[in-house]
Amino acid sequence: MNGQSTDEDRTKSCELSIREAQQAGCICAVVKLPLPPPIEERARQHLTKNCPYSFCFKDINFEFSDGVLTLRGRVPSFYLKQILQTWLRRLDGVEQIDNQVDVVSATGLNSEPHLLRR
Repeated sequence: MNGQSTDEDRTKSCELSIREAQQAGCICAVVKLPLPPPIEERARQHLTKNCPYSFCFKDINFEFSDGVLTLRGRVPSFYLKQILQTWLRRLDGVEQIDNQVDVVSATGLNSEPHLLRR
């Protein structure tokens, strides 16, 4: 073998350990813990429960891949864009935030200069 254990090896090892414990008179129980919700769902829950500006973030979309949480949508100010990023920075599993949120004012101006009408 190459020195790395596979999931099958770990499962067999675990089963052997349980079997050996049972033979020794130990009572064993296997408990399946529920998986935590996806990071996108946890991000939404975190904002809703903790952030006083959460009503401004209802239209924000979250995508998570390889440690990067990507934020997309619109907010009315740069301040709220930064608040959003700050509130999500400490979520477990998030190594980086890609904040692609657009700032759109009531006049329709946004943070994408190439989209501004001339």
